[in-house]
Amino acid sequence: MLRALIIVASLSMPLIAPSAAAGADFETLHRAASEPSGWQSIGPAPPTISATVAADPKSHTIYIGSVGGGVIKSTDGGITFRSANNGLAGLTITGLAMSPTNPNVVYVNTQFDGFFKTVDGGAHWTGGDWGGLNLVMDLNNPNVMYGASGPFDYLLKTTDGGTTWSYAADGLGEALVFTIAIDPHDSSVIYAGSTGQGAFKSTNAGTTWKPINADSNVNAILVDPDDSNIVYVGSDRHGVLKSTNGGRSFVRIGSPRVTSILSLAKSGQTLFAGTATQGVSESIDGGRTWRNSQVSSGLGNALSVDSEGSVYVGTNFDGAFVRSVSDSDWRRLGWDLLKRCACQNGDAIAIDPSDHDHVLFTTNGGGLLATEDGGRHWHDGGTEGLTSNGPRGIAFDPRDPRRVYVGSIWGGGLFKSEDGGKHWQHRKFGPADITVYGVAVDPVDHSVYATTSNNGNGLWKSTDYGNTFTRIDRAPNAPAGVYLGLSGHTVTVDPHHHRTVYFPDSGDVAGLWRSQDAGNTWIQVDASDNFQSVTVDPTNSSVVYASVLGLGGYAVLKSIDGGATFLPKSVGLPAGEPANTGFLQVDPQRPSVLYLGTEASGLFKSTDAAETWFPINLGLGGDTHYDVSISGLVMDPESPDTLYAATAYHSVYKTSTGGR
Repeated sequence: MLRALIIVASLSMPLIAPSAAAGADFETLHRAASEPSGWQSIGPAPPTISATVAADPKSHTIYIGSVGGGVIKSTDGGITFRSANNGLAGLTITGLAMSPTNPNVVYVNTQFDGFFKTVDGGAHWTGGDWGGLNLVMDLNNPNVMYGASGPFDYLLKTTDGGTTWSYAADGLGEALVFTIAIDPHDSSVIYAGSTGQGAFKSTNAGTTWKPINADSNVNAILVDPDDSNIVYVGSDRHGVLKSTNGGRSFVRIGSPRVTSILSLAKSGQTLFAGTATQGVSESIDGGRTWRNSQVSSGLGNALSVDSEGSVYVGTNFDGAFVRSVSDSDWRRLGWDLLKRCACQNGDAIAIDPSDHDHVLFTTNGGGLLATEDGGRHWHDGGTEGLTSNGPRGIAFDPRDPRRVYVGSIWGGGLFKSEDGGKHWQHRKFGPADITVYGVAVDPVDHSVYATTSNNGNGLWKSTDYGNTFTRIDRAPNAPAGVYLGLSGHTVTVDPHHHRTVYFPDSGDVAGLWRSQDAGNTWIQVDASDNFQSVTVDPTNSSVVYASVLGLGGYAVLKSIDGGATFLPKSVGLPAGEPANTGFLQVDPQRPSVLYLGTEASGLFKSTDAAETWFPINLGLGGDTHYDVSISGLVMDPESPDTLYAATAYHSVYKTSTGGR
């Protein structure tokens, strides 16, 4: 994500589904989401800024790319902004680079919607091949760019301005690369940081790579613009590391109060670190001591510096800021547009069982967001210790809702709170790059189950309130240390028979697995491919619903014998995918009434226990644009006509009329 003349590499935003909001702009999204309807947009806004800000002081041009709102542009040094999205197939901007010689030439990566280029300052965009997630430009040759792609293609390179891309990953193995830094004095020297497998260095412009001895989780890398021998690394939980010999060795030199570093930049003699909560810190002694810059209490996702030394930061929930070389104060950028764009990229959503106005919402790049009044107002829910910009599944302990658990992707582990989400503690287990996607809590004995969704890293369980975890995906009579290699997005505990647990595997050991001894052993009860989610009827444990990809398309399956056998129940449903979390909700007062969220076709309802389904999308994006990508769904159990839908592109929608 290299931008401007003095650049920072920062941790990419996590992964999301393809965009459904092609070419729209901030005004359209805000206006559509405000229309009265069955579903009401309730925020949160603004969107997260994960791509670095690009600025050209000579022409007073500034570009800001947001995850969900596309690109906005200023030509008056940040006084005013306008949307610049004409031609973009998607608005999930994960990487942005501007030519150092022509501010009208700009490139963006839009997650799965492709790589785009403008030569007229954003008036028109044209599409290109897939270019990864992050984007880093060789400022000595703007036609050369690198795309860090995480688990998708790992690392890509273009030498023709993005027309074609090729692999540049020889020696990286299967490292999940999310950050790249190019030596500004020698473009053949490149550094790459990964989740779980540390850092790498290339001395031949990415043709081959060798590992270097830095931290195992590297979120950000900065080559000192004044001395190429000095390289800074931003680690996860270990602060800032420094090399004075071109990366041959690193030492920990100091850290801001928050030791998880998301981005790095240097202006003059001041080193800046974007931290995972508490915004940005700065050091004037090479990183030995730090003080907070007082710019944000959230995530300092992306830092960059322009040719005159002004520093820019993109945050998860406070927008973007600039601090000029002649001013010690930060100035907000583009806030009039950003604050009206309810376009956070959502994942999971959960209601506090003890306070149904208290709702938690996890996002891609935006961290954990929370409301205490049913969605009228939102705030950053992770500022005290939740140091992940990619949290995933949420689980309240149903007997003690002060205890809350949140998973996290790409090595983030699991976070736990003992005060209802006010403060968080980090727990790591398993491999360094483990993704904890789904979480469930036993309603009787408080055990915590945590799923993983990469590399068959298994299912884990804690019996001490999430302090320690043990791997449990074992077949009956399996030898010690031999596991099934399960992986998936969700795990479900039967609310009435708590020793019965369901795990839908969507990895290499596909099918539905069930344990009847609290997770000690597992049996495959259905071998259908790509099970996604399971919901147990809260009034009758014999009735179990499951979603599965296969059988010619999207399917909801139903069991009336406690998960032993299943039959398809998909009349009225299109082909597609279920939501990742809470895909199906059962009305506990009227168990024949069901609600279903999908990632491709919006929301559906059944009033006959899944025999037939009909869409309930009124209000999702207004009359002219339906935001049909649902990533999470939750029902208020005391008022089951009230539901919250997390969406992939427009934050959260709420209905108090059962979607009518």
